[in-house]
Amino acid sequence: MGPFMPRIARFLGWMLAGVLGFAAAAAAQSEPNADQLAFFEAKVRPLLVERCHKCHAGDKAKGELWLDSASAILHGGDSGPAVVPGKPDESLLIGAVRYESFEMPPSGKLADDEIAILERWVTDGAYWPKEAAKARAAHEFTITEEDKHHWAFQPIVAPEVPLVNDTAWSTNPIDAFVRAKLDAAGIAPNPPAERRELIRRVFYDLIGLPPTPEQWQTWLSDAAPDWYERLLDDLLARPQYGERWARHWLDVVRYAQSNGYERDDEKPYAWRYRDWVIQSLNADLPYDRFILEQLAGDELPDATPQSLIATGFYRLGVWDDEPDDKQMAEFDALDDIVSTVGAAFLGLSVGCARCHDHKFDPLPQEDYYRLLACFRNVRPYEIPKEELDSPVLAPLATPQEVAAWQSARGEEMQALEAELATLVGPASANAADCAPRKAEIEAALKRLKDTQPPFEWALAVRESGASPPETHVLTRGQAAQRGKLVHVGVPRIFTACETRDLSALPCGETSSGLRRAVAEWIASEEHPLTARVMVNRVWQHHFGKGLVATANDFGRAGLKPTHPELLDWLASRFMADGWSLKRLHKRIMTSETYRLSSRTSHAAAMAADPDNSLLWRQSLRRVEAEALRDAVLSVTGQLNPAMGGRGIFPRLSREVLAGQSRPGLGWEISTPEEERRRSVYIFVKRTMLAPMLEGFDYTNTAQPIDSRPVTTVAPQSLQMLNSRFITEQAAAFAERLRREVGDQPEAQIDRAYWLALGREPRPSEREIALAHLAKVREQLVAQPLPLTVRPEAPTAISVGYLNRLRPSDFLSGAPSSWNYGRGDWIDLGEGIFSFDVERGPFVLSAHASVSECQIEAEFLLHANSELGSLVYQGENRDGKLQGYELRCEPLKGTIGLFRIEGETSTRLAEIADAMTTGVWRSVKIERQGRRHRVWLDGAAAPAIDVAEAAPIEQPGRFGLRTWGSPLSIRNAYLTASGARQQLDQADETVADLATKQALRSFCLLVLNLNEFVYVD
Repeated sequence: MGPFMPRIARFLGWMLAGVLGFAAAAAAQSEPNADQLAFFEAKVRPLLVERCHKCHAGDKAKGELWLDSASAILHGGDSGPAVVPGKPDESLLIGAVRYESFEMPPSGKLADDEIAILERWVTDGAYWPKEAAKARAAHEFTITEEDKHHWAFQPIVAPEVPLVNDTAWSTNPIDAFVRAKLDAAGIAPNPPAERRELIRRVFYDLIGLPPTPEQWQTWLSDAAPDWYERLLDDLLARPQYGERWARHWLDVVRYAQSNGYERDDEKPYAWRYRDWVIQSLNADLPYDRFILEQLAGDELPDATPQSLIATGFYRLGVWDDEPDDKQMAEFDALDDIVSTVGAAFLGLSVGCARCHDHKFDPLPQEDYYRLLACFRNVRPYEIPKEELDSPVLAPLATPQEVAAWQSARGEEMQALEAELATLVGPASANAADCAPRKAEIEAALKRLKDTQPPFEWALAVRESGASPPETHVLTRGQAAQRGKLVHVGVPRIFTACETRDLSALPCGETSSGLRRAVAEWIASEEHPLTARVMVNRVWQHHFGKGLVATANDFGRAGLKPTHPELLDWLASRFMADGWSLKRLHKRIMTSETYRLSSRTSHAAAMAADPDNSLLWRQSLRRVEAEALRDAVLSVTGQLNPAMGGRGIFPRLSREVLAGQSRPGLGWEISTPEEERRRSVYIFVKRTMLAPMLEGFDYTNTAQPIDSRPVTTVAPQSLQMLNSRFITEQAAAFAERLRREVGDQPEAQIDRAYWLALGREPRPSEREIALAHLAKVREQLVAQPLPLTVRPEAPTAISVGYLNRLRPSDFLSGAPSSWNYGRGDWIDLGEGIFSFDVERGPFVLSAHASVSECQIEAEFLLHANSELGSLVYQGENRDGKLQGYELRCEPLKGTIGLFRIEGETSTRLAEIADAMTTGVWRSVKIERQGRRHRVWLDGAAAPAIDVAEAAPIEQPGRFGLRTWGSPLSIRNAYLTASGARQQLDQADETVADLATKQALRSFCLLVLNLNEFVYVD
């Protein structure tokens, strides 16, 4: 072998490894979905272009690394592949931008949010749009005939209803369109759903709540031929309809009540927009008017306070209150508006043309900025002030009412000022005599000046005047790189056969009228997308998937409609019916297609059309997050039907709160009654979503979403079995059963099934349930549940949230009759307080106060415990503990006896102890005179034996302290003055308590049944 052969072998090995690695990485890439495409085009590609392409694109790239295509990035440069899809920590590109290896870009490290964008992209598979030959060149954009003939840009024309053989089945035109395709594919549809299945389906679809037992009986027994139509009318007329369907729209418009970013401050009065949507849907506001009010409610000739509230649409997005580049932040906010308008109303990814011509659709970058120019005149977001000239808030009053109030206040001020002038003028009387009146007038003027208008407020928009600022195309989407000046207008693909010059519109005195022009264009019956997009959204929520599966993207990157003729027929009928959503619901839901069974036992159809694209069956769907929570509240009898308002704040666990940089900041505490309101009213804070909702695929508040993902993961089951909300509701469910049918197990089981599932239990189910009740009761009688106290607040917490907490909010699990104290919290500065381990939260029993006593108990510190204490002779002194405690600290490996009094915590004795968590320990504590003794684990000799010169003489109670994780006790007894009493049991007998706990266990299982969690 020659001297060069080893080098050649190594070189070939490197090449082979590189080829194999590239092939593996390429294979690992998956096709991006619509949301990923939107994220790539809006965030990833612009970032690569702006910060990387200067050195790593074009004819020559440094290090032979090109970052302008998927193949180039996967192939990499001199150092190997730039990314490993799905593995950011193993990707050279991520290491470089983190400055962990190379330091790229060398001009300065990327901002944290920019690094996060690349990390998310690589984690999700480093997806890249197909590099198809149809990709457009930025320097020569033309709208082709193929573009013009794309199905979504064609005029909506009602097609002929097809003729089908089974005319009895196809009584609704919808069914004819569906049956024609089924017949062509040789597939027979499923049989109709049973009446019980159908009733449950329409209740969840229209109002998001299950029927009550009384409603079940009404509709199951109704023998009239029109029972189903009357059921639909009944549900559509209920106020709960608006609450259910408003949430679908709020997903599309990225609704939230906070700004995002670290501070994530509240958007004042954003909730009025949510309430406006609910009210509009309940009133069946025509959809074209629904559009007009959101996009230009302040510019309409018949503007009302409600139409002003509707313009809150513009204010719902993420907003950086302290941007690094204010000019760039302005265009980021405008991009949010343009992208949302495009996705929500047009079903197009218009935002993908911000930095370059759209890669798939006939939307040049210039058209993006022409549309953006229509929104440039909206006043920018600023810190809110409740003043008439606020660019954020608007008074909910007519201009005449505002003018009248201003005039009245002005006249009163002028009169006072005139009188004041006479008092201080040359003709005035003696100054001393005038002084009292002068002081009165000055005070009155100050009150008038400080008086807030007597109007309610809304988060709304208005224009900065009649003349909007000039708008330029921004090179690569960068605000500092202005290009060609553009005039306002709509995308040219929509005006290929007509001229629509928005800049020629007459201007008013205070507004350009451009937003109204855009709104009227979108809401026009001639628009090819508007009706199609909304009809498709409604269809999607009745069938689980739209006729166009990509509901926010009707362009080339989206999926084609499965039934294009049906879509157009529905769209034309929608407009002919006056854009009535309620009529659209009823039209869809009275079809045989909607009423089909969802069962999948039709083997031939499953084989021919497994994803049900041809609609041979109804979809089996899991109840969404909000409907699941609401259904639980409804079944347990706890649902509070109150509507509207700022929103509710469910209790959050210490783990969720601790995830904030300032735990609890911006979160409040609702009363138990308020907490039981519908989920649509839960306060939507972008950085801290309610876990019960988030765990079940809650919405993405950062951008418009067309459909939520549906996952099945273990944490969902854990939430439904162990979360505080579910366990409390299971207890309420059990109490409802006992209240309504008494203590007979058979009656309780029957009532539970009717409440949760709308049917009687089958004999086998009743037998299983009875056996479960008996078994659990027997186990609990033999071994009662221990008393377990859990910490509920994080170790550090913002002072605002800390001050809202009640003493019982720091620890949970003790009987309600026990006494709670918040303990001491230490000020760490900057509004953050920390738990004081020496004098933290505690609970004291409801038993008699004693001084000299003996306590015997078994205790268990749960995993991750930081502290667990048994308190004796304890008293609550204004929220602070006085008394003695045996303190176990696993992290220190010690058990200590402490005296706590006032601001002091004195260690009387301390011993080393391994303090293994998760193991039951026995303890005996004895206080006699000045002497304290402690025995551990049945030892003959005390582990602690100490005497005080001057012990606390004040009698007190047994209590507990814990931090980090729960503390459990069992077989706990206190002996004093010859009397012995158990400390860890309620006033009820063990047998009665076991019976209640067994029923709660059964109720918890019922709430976890698939039949309860799934529609049908």
